[in-house]
Amino acid sequence: MNVPKSKGEKMSLKIFQVLAILCLMVFTFFVSDFRNKKGMLPLINMKLINVLKIFYLVPIFIYTYVILNTKNIIFYDYIGLFCTFNGAILVGKARRDLGKYHTWAGHMLSSTMIITRGIYSFIRHPIYTGICIFILGGIIIGINNNPFSLFATITIIAFVFFIGLFLIISAVKESNYLQKMFGEKYIEYKRQVHAFLPIRKYSISKDVKAES
Repeated sequence: MNVPKSKGEKMSLKIFQVLAILCLMVFTFFVSDFRNKKGMLPLINMKLINVLKIFYLVPIFIYTYVILNTKNIIFYDYIGLFCTFNGAILVGKARRDLGKYHTWAGHMLSSTMIITRGIYSFIRHPIYTGICIFILGGIIIGINNNPFSLFATITIIAFVFFIGLFLIISAVKESNYLQKMFGEKYIEYKRQVHAFLPIRKYSISKDVKAES
């Protein structure tokens, strides 16, 4: 039996939905960049990159559908919202710090730099980290508000696994590329700064250019 919601509960649900959609809009704005920049090189198989480009909107639509069909919220939903908020902010901050050197996931610029300022002084791959945190938040919210069938849920989980695997492979390939390009300078940066966790800050706050 469905218990009628009070005005306070309805208002809390509406505010939650608005905040969740705002987080999604910020995240989508910063994560969407299909510009084909000069000197952009693929780090992994282009077929995989193109698959992700074609289907990357799928989890965004799924997230929107889940939020709009949410009937009630519990404590864990706020944890999920907190994750999506932080994921969106992290991606946005990383995009700003990376500036003109940003490319779509799975690519690098042939004339890139080691960005060590801002968020990059704490995390080597903040964009990938932010995406994973946002996805985690969506999963937490979806656990309590799953409107999908078992088959659809399994399909969604498989797709999320593919995105996670793609990001991990991209991060590894990116690190290998930068290490080959910058040598000891990147090794030192890599030694001090964790790929995904803000364990400690890089001791030098100056971006590193490749030696000519």
